[in-house]
Amino acid sequence: MSHSRLVLRGSASNLLRLLLSMLAAIFVPPFLVRHLSQAEYSAWVLILQLSAYVNLLDLGLQTAVGKFVAEYHAVGDREGNRRLVSTSLTAILGAALIAAGVVIAMVVRVPELFHQMPHGLFSEVRLSLLVVGLSSAFALPFSPFLSVFTGLQDYGFPTVLTVISRVLSAITLMTLLLFHGGLVELALAIAFFNVATAIAQFHGWRKYARELVAFSFPFFDRKSATLLTKYSGVLVIWMLAGLCVSGLDLVIVGHFDYKNTGFYAIGASATNFMLMIVTGVMGPLIPAISSLQAGKTPSQIGDLTVRATRYGTLLLCLLGLPLLIGAYPLLSLWVGHEYALRSSLFLQLLVLGNIVRQLAYPYSLVVVATGKQHLATGAAIAEAVVNLCLSIWLVQRMGALGVAIGTLIGAFVSLSLHFAVSMRLTESTISFQMRRFVTQGLLRPLACILPSLLIFPFWKRTQMMPAASPLLIAWFLLTAAITWMIGMNAEEHRQIQTVLRRESALNREKS
Repeated sequence: MSHSRLVLRGSASNLLRLLLSMLAAIFVPPFLVRHLSQAEYSAWVLILQLSAYVNLLDLGLQTAVGKFVAEYHAVGDREGNRRLVSTSLTAILGAALIAAGVVIAMVVRVPELFHQMPHGLFSEVRLSLLVVGLSSAFALPFSPFLSVFTGLQDYGFPTVLTVISRVLSAITLMTLLLFHGGLVELALAIAFFNVATAIAQFHGWRKYARELVAFSFPFFDRKSATLLTKYSGVLVIWMLAGLCVSGLDLVIVGHFDYKNTGFYAIGASATNFMLMIVTGVMGPLIPAISSLQAGKTPSQIGDLTVRATRYGTLLLCLLGLPLLIGAYPLLSLWVGHEYALRSSLFLQLLVLGNIVRQLAYPYSLVVVATGKQHLATGAAIAEAVVNLCLSIWLVQRMGALGVAIGTLIGAFVSLSLHFAVSMRLTESTISFQMRRFVTQGLLRPLACILPSLLIFPFWKRTQMMPAASPLLIAWFLLTAAITWMIGMNAEEHRQIQTVLRRESALNREKS
């Protein structure tokens, strides 16, 4: 199967998995905000956020395993894969033990972390955080088994597992809420699914991938460890930078402006829906490029980067524009008037900031796939420092709104440094003309935002109809026309028309 077909199949599987998972995620927050008080909902999102920090202690090994499994598999080196996976499992088991200690430390410090939280919630929050956090630590060593499927570019099992886990956990949470379950009951449900999903990852590897990628335990190979350390060492810096960019936002709001924590979380959750789709579609680039890197020239990889950037930018615009224009009505339909009224501005700022940051996302993926992430680390560090410092400074003057503004400013810093520094440093591996990257990769797809700028003077931010119906219809049609005529080129028009004709012919044959 061709690499382009593998990327498309991986993107389609990821997108299907994410869309079905999102359906589950869409239904849970309305239940939470209606069955929990505002303070309890704020506490719940903080529990989940703190527990998610455990996953940072995989130290970039999941990405590294996926990349090197793809490379070893491409040349038929099964022994190399065995040593690599076995070494990563040994390393990540040690990280899981550290994660358990971090969870216990966070549990002890809950009153100091969130001093504005009602004191009556402290005991429930502590127990809930302990249960969810330790279950996440337990699941951590099982993650390389799923990374094996990524490296093999086999997305069937991960898709099925993720969908089943997300759907069943969502149904369980909603059932508990209907029966007046509290924070501890919700936490026990999440912990159960964390453990069950981890064990299922192991059994999935054993059934579907064991013959291709084996492992031994305990096992430690110095050469594999060096390879993993060199590759994932810089990724750890990227992960820590990502923590400062978005992972700490909710905790900062919870510490300085607890009353707005739940509202900020709703805006962040809606933004994450957009990001999940973009990362799901673009994610298969890493194993695909890793497996074909040796056979491609820097110019060919650069061409792929420009094309992926155009697709990614177009996708960002088409997903982000409805969230920007219809923030209040969409949130109102989702979580009700009060949350929509107080969350819509957070959503708009976060969507705008993440659109700016994600313009360089395809390029970053190619950098990681080619193992040159150390050359693009400056942008990540600068964004992290600017975002964190501004967020802490502004939240004390503007509340949660200041954190969202810090995210937006940090995104511009990151994008600027990628252009000014990173792309010049990586041009020996990823070669393209900057002018072509800007015009073809960015400006062409960004043309579809012009209709949104035209209706901005008529935009009513806190009404169910953000503009008059004729204007909205014209906005939709004009955006679609520009997307087709400018955002896509003639070759893509022909490819889409060919697919549509083929599908039409198949449907006629069936009928």
